[in-house]
Amino acid sequence: MRYFIALFAVFALVVIVYFERLNPESLTINLSSETSYSLSTVGFFLFSFALGAFIVILFTLLRDAKTIFKDWRNRQRERIDARIQEIFSRGLYAYLSGKYDQAISFFRDIMKIEPNHFYTLLRIGDAYLQERNYPEAIKFHKRARKIDDKSLEALFALANDYVLSGSHDEAISIIQEVIKKDSSNIEALIRLRDIYIKITRWDGAHEIQGRLVKHRRDNIEDTKLLMGLRYEFARYLFTKGGRDKSKRLLKGIIRADKDFIPAYVTLGDMLIEEGESSEAADLWEKGYYMNYSEILLHKLEDFYLQQGEPEKIIWIYKKAISLSPDHATLRFYLGKLYYRLEMLDEAFEVLSELEGTEGAMPELYKLLGNIYERKEEFENAIAEFKKALGLRKRVMVPYYCPVCDYHTFEWSGRCSRCGGWNTFTVSPVYIQKDLYAAKGKKWYVNKAEPSYKRDRIEWSGA
Repeated sequence: MRYFIALFAVFALVVIVYFERLNPESLTINLSSETSYSLSTVGFFLFSFALGAFIVILFTLLRDAKTIFKDWRNRQRERIDARIQEIFSRGLYAYLSGKYDQAISFFRDIMKIEPNHFYTLLRIGDAYLQERNYPEAIKFHKRARKIDDKSLEALFALANDYVLSGSHDEAISIIQEVIKKDSSNIEALIRLRDIYIKITRWDGAHEIQGRLVKHRRDNIEDTKLLMGLRYEFARYLFTKGGRDKSKRLLKGIIRADKDFIPAYVTLGDMLIEEGESSEAADLWEKGYYMNYSEILLHKLEDFYLQQGEPEKIIWIYKKAISLSPDHATLRFYLGKLYYRLEMLDEAFEVLSELEGTEGAMPELYKLLGNIYERKEEFENAIAEFKKALGLRKRVMVPYYCPVCDYHTFEWSGRCSRCGGWNTFTVSPVYIQKDLYAAKGKKWYVNKAEPSYKRDRIEWSGA
């Protein structure tokens, strides 16, 4: 290679000397009014050629330097990304393990390297949310939203922060932004509906659920929920003075779903409040023969007793029994009604026929015990009360779990109700829950139980 270059240089020199002799003329180049240079024609040509070659080489070097620098930056970025990914994986693992303080520490390490890392901002906000530090969760989710304002994940995360912190108006505003851009976004509609339900804005919840039903016509659960929200919306309108529209909505619910009992009950109560008592009674009676709901019988029972017309509800019970002669529950209700009316002989006659029937209710024995007690037949009364309490002839002391008030005749190392080990004890004395609660234990009660169920509990045992 070196010989080739040397040979090429000798050849070029010979060519230059040859052309120099053939072209002895010179050129004068004026650099300024006072400065000028004289060059031979061949020298000027060689200078121009060298200058062009220099420029080409210079641009080539700059291009190569740019490529080298870009490759260096890419390698640096890859190393940083790999480091971020490693720390993020640790933080995510800690988050999923419930170690939110550790997760936050890892995510903050990432933010020292990359302050605007989108997914880190999302996850650190989620971690603060799990710790119920709502201001911090909102702060980081806001930053994530600012980086990518089109991200539904960031918008929904921020909306959730506001919901849990009690700032429902802010949450509604954010989700409405999503719906304005995409009115068919199912997830946004569901979230907005749930917020409205949470804050009991039944008008908004009903409207949104109607839109969901249009988008998902084959979803049976959506339709059922729409009936429930329409019912609440009707009650809301009634309190705001929109009584006619409220009643129309309730009638529409009944037409759409004859088994939706709350609509019958509420519409009847509205009619009674407006002085249309007979219409209310007709509604409940017709409703009963459409769905055979015992709740409507109880409403009719209370209504006719308040009206001083017990013979009407007795007649309705007897008619219902004639349609379903094997329906023991209806006979029990009739016997209970007789007891409420102090018609003890009639009550005893009806209720005593139910003794020994399959699936007899404890409340039956309570009522019979009360009747015997009123008749001063105390031995019979005690016998019925024992049946109601489920006492047996054998004297057995059950095992007892004081943690959850569970009683059983079979010992076990673990309570099948609360899952605690070594909790069973044995005692002939029944320990009430409230006594144990006084020692710091918590008992959870379904406070959302419908009022009609509470009424039925009050009726039992009269």
